[in-house]
Amino acid sequence: MPTNESLFLRVNNVMGLLGMSGIEGSNASSKVEANELKSASTQVQGAQSVRRALSLLRLVGKYRDEGVKLAQLVRESELDRGTAYRLLTCLVEEQFVDRGSDNLYYLGPEAVLLGSLLSKPTPLLTRFLPVLRRIGRIAGDTVFLMMRQGDYIYCVHREEGSSMVKVLTTQIGQRRMIGTGTGGTAILEFMQPAEIKRIYESHIDEYQEQGVELDQLLTAAQEVRQCGYALTYDAFDEVGIAGLGIAFRIGSHGIGAISLATLTARLGPERLRELQAMLAAELKGLSLR
Repeated sequence: MPTNESLFLRVNNVMGLLGMSGIEGSNASSKVEANELKSASTQVQGAQSVRRALSLLRLVGKYRDEGVKLAQLVRESELDRGTAYRLLTCLVEEQFVDRGSDNLYYLGPEAVLLGSLLSKPTPLLTRFLPVLRRIGRIAGDTVFLMMRQGDYIYCVHREEGSSMVKVLTTQIGQRRMIGTGTGGTAILEFMQPAEIKRIYESHIDEYQEQGVELDQLLTAAQEVRQCGYALTYDAFDEVGIAGLGIAFRIGSHGIGAISLATLTARLGPERLRELQAMLAAELKGLSLR
């Protein structure tokens, strides 16, 4: 036989499900407690949805420009298909994720641009600033911190050296095509030929405007992998300017490069070896090489 208390709770629960007020009297406090529990449960579910959406966003970012199928996201996130699809639809509507005509998911513009709204130095920049300043002081040349953003490479920071002649080929915040410039060439070290080809074909007009062919990018990538650094001359029609850059991986998916620009006349074989060793040592000190 059920107790009076258990019977009361069962009846009250049923009445609650039917939208009725329940049994009056001593159930008033129970109703308040139920509302509080419902509110707390809603908050937990809301936080869980945010975490799930961010998890999906990270997974989409993992595949960057290759794109990723819904089925793959479901497998890796361990979410059911319906939940994953609803969350992705929301991210697409808010432009944090793009869904291509091939039904693959890619990072959207809001995901890329959100970081540019930060007014204070990012942890990334805070980590690199001492290194950039030290290189600029010792080498005397302009030093750049470049990070990949989708199909582009983005100048996060530029540190001017002590040399009387300033080589200011790239502005902070400026984006260039991957495979162009010193930093853009350096990161080819970590990219597969198929990915380079896809990027080139997606932006063929931009590349051809700069006189860059696919074979040049593939050759440059092979050379960078062999020697571990990028060496450029007269990039962006800057005659008499040379660049040296070394790429690095950061976090699970980030790719960037530290590069410096100098006068070609100042970059003989011995100085090239010294600067290459300096950049490599600084990245090793950051545990990035």
